[in-house]
Amino acid sequence: MLVADEAVSGLDVSIQAQVLNLLVELRDRLGLTMVFISHDLGVVEYLSNRIAVMYLGRILELGPASAVFRRAGHPYTQALIRAIPAPDPTRKTGREAVSGDLPSPVNPPSGCVFRTRCPKAQGICETMPPIVALGPGHWAACHFATTSSDAMP
Repeated sequence: MLVADEAVSGLDVSIQAQVLNLLVELRDRLGLTMVFISHDLGVVEYLSNRIAVMYLGRILELGPASAVFRRAGHPYTQALIRAIPAPDPTRKTGREAVSGDLPSPVNPPSGCVFRTRCPKAQGICETMPPIVALGPGHWAACHFATTSSDAMP
């Protein structure tokens, strides 16, 4: 298992592409398991089979990469995806910054840790959100996520 924490974040784009292609080759050829930590969702989408979206140390969404990018269930995941820069500057992305200050990681908010910055937050968000199945192997911890019949074990 390889743990790569922001492994390509400081690299020139051409070098970054070479390293990412090498990681994909190693993953495929050796069956390598990677924990790839990054804030660059374009890189995450390219490299990952499964994604866990974390905020203040808690997993807010988990699922196959294609499902998370196609049907994000948690408002934080949705905001991260909307914030991915579009290669075409004339194309509107609907990017909205997440408002508010980041809470203290030492003393995170009760319930949903994203609630103090969430545009959908309501009083119920002060309680721990349920883990809701959004599809096969895809879950989000949110009171407002859409449910499906796939229950988390």
